[in-house]
Amino acid sequence: DFKINKFSQAKVKSQSQQEMTGVRAAIEGEGFLVSSISDTVDQANQVFRVVQIVLLLFGIIALVVSAIGMFNTMTIALLERTEEIGIMKSIGASDMGISLMFIMEATIMGFLGGLGGVIIGLISGEIVNQLINSIASRFGGEAVRLFYSPWWFILAIIIFSSFVGFITGFAPARRASRLDPLDAL
Repeated sequence: DFKINKFSQAKVKSQSQQEMTGVRAAIEGEGFLVSSISDTVDQANQVFRVVQIVLLLFGIIALVVSAIGMFNTMTIALLERTEEIGIMKSIGASDMGISLMFIMEATIMGFLGGLGGVIIGLISGEIVNQLINSIASRFGGEAVRLFYSPWWFILAIIIFSSFVGFITGFAPARRASRLDPLDAL
């Protein structure tokens, strides 16, 4: 009804997402090309999903490497403390006490590693946010928050890293508790 015969573009707004699909289908039915901001948002979300998967894979690799490193550290600690374990057993330390000593050490190492990683991640994220926001404000943009770390996720990371420490300390603790005091000395 606008009596416009020639045009190169038209901007159409709809009141809701549900209406937009119907309007889009009607415009495409007339033979026109249609693009919308929601298409761009969907494409950006797909890119971010791929980035999240890649980061997840890096995280899994880092977790496996750190678990191997913790296991190696606990095994070396066992080998270095063989005489001490023999002395502790000869003066009456129980197998459970020696095993608990190694398990607690590994669990505390995992806890502190997870806590340190979370702290470094939060500080790094905050620094990057500040840099991005200073650049955005210099060019007239708005402040954004790129990194979000929910408290439940931080807590889950710390608990999981403690659990990984517990698991990696279990085998060396078992070996330490089974040492014969005479062989250890």
